[in-house]
Amino acid sequence: MRQLLRPLALPHWGQDALLALPRVVCGYLLTSDFGAAKFGLPWSPPDNNLGLFEVAFWFPHDVAAYGGIFAQFPVFFAWVGGFSEAVGGLLLVLGLLTRPAAFLVCCTMLVAVFMQQFHQGLWNMLPAMGFLWAALPALVLGSGRFGLDYLLMKSPAPRVRPRLVAFALAAPALPSCVQKATDKTVVYLLDVRGLPNVRQVGLRGRDKPLSWDHDLALIPTSKDSIYRAVVTTHTGYKVTEIKFTVNGDYELKEKDNRRIVFGPGDTTVYRARFNAAK
Repeated sequence: MRQLLRPLALPHWGQDALLALPRVVCGYLLTSDFGAAKFGLPWSPPDNNLGLFEVAFWFPHDVAAYGGIFAQFPVFFAWVGGFSEAVGGLLLVLGLLTRPAAFLVCCTMLVAVFMQQFHQGLWNMLPAMGFLWAALPALVLGSGRFGLDYLLMKSPAPRVRPRLVAFALAAPALPSCVQKATDKTVVYLLDVRGLPNVRQVGLRGRDKPLSWDHDLALIPTSKDSIYRAVVTTHTGYKVTEIKFTVNGDYELKEKDNRRIVFGPGDTTVYRARFNAAK
């Protein structure tokens, strides 16, 4: 029994490996997915149309909704939040500037927990809380030997740190720090011929004014045949996602959403047949 209760003895490299695991996993998820979706990096999704170091057009509006000082400086806090996730996550993966990066991630996750998700229940708080707990050991202990910080400390002239810190502080002053957004109009024409008992035809989507929770009604242009809706979205993205509904039931169940690629002009016409993927 005493053998079971004894602390597990690991070599120093094993302890550092256990320390590096949550840091690398946390950093990878932040920089490859959560952060890159709202902050421009070379691996950001192409459909999001983000320039290098640009923050997504919608993020400052979300930050302003927190109120207080966030409403006074929404662009600054949105940029810092996106930078903390995308670039801070990359630094955590590399173990470079580990403590500053972990500090930024922890601050961002605390804001997400208490300003965004606190009133939505514990389940919605778990992702941000998970990143917070994963970044805390890196904040206190640094990178360990499995990180560039360890190698730079052994170098006779570790001059890279001041330059990176200076860049991080100066980057918010970049002239194009917020993604440009414009009005994009889509004319939806839906063919419902052959469907019995059509009472209501609707449209749901990812981007405002559409939502996945409520139908936007389509208007019949010819009886029992073509239904029409005109939707204008203020966006910086190249595409949007939608699905049609008839009598409140979704089309294309268990299949991907329809992807609408915005044309080069301000208006795009999209023709479709209900429950038939293009």
